[in-house]
Amino acid sequence: MVLPRERDSVALAVALANTWDVLNDPPEHLDDIQMLRLILRAFGLEEEAKRAKEADLAPLRAMRDRLREAFGADAESAAVEELNALARESGAIPQLERKNGGWTFRYGIGRRSLVDELAGRASVALLGVIEEGGWRRFGRCAASPCCCVFVDRSRNRSRRYCCHWCADRATQAAARRRRKTQAA
Repeated sequence: MVLPRERDSVALAVALANTWDVLNDPPEHLDDIQMLRLILRAFGLEEEAKRAKEADLAPLRAMRDRLREAFGADAESAAVEELNALARESGAIPQLERKNGGWTFRYGIGRRSLVDELAGRASVALLGVIEEGGWRRFGRCAASPCCCVFVDRSRNRSRRYCCHWCADRATQAAARRRRKTQAA
């Protein structure tokens, strides 16, 4: 599993969505509490990592599948509808709180479950992407058979791959096809 370079809520949403990856055997990454804690710590969510428990894994996988539905939606309105529903169901009411000497948003009133906190954070972040740059910023990796998702943050909206490994793999495959055609 490749984590995005960015360490914001959009990147967290992408990282959670990509915990299912057909290029790995097995494709499921959220079957282990240690992996969940590793992901949360990578995003500076130390408190959430400490709260994580085995019982959170199944609901998080269900939430992940809903995030992936938004990336695979046929229309922007369908993606917004799915993300709005996820935000609403999680009680995603943003509250600014002190954390690590700075400020951070907590989603929900009072102490929410880890799943609701992450669902709120991820859905609101992705809704912000749609509001600011449009749903066309959502993408699925073009390097078959990879099915990972990404948010295209490039200026010219040209991103096609989830990570540099998939881009390299696709480039090498295209070069092999060209050499084979030239040799024939």
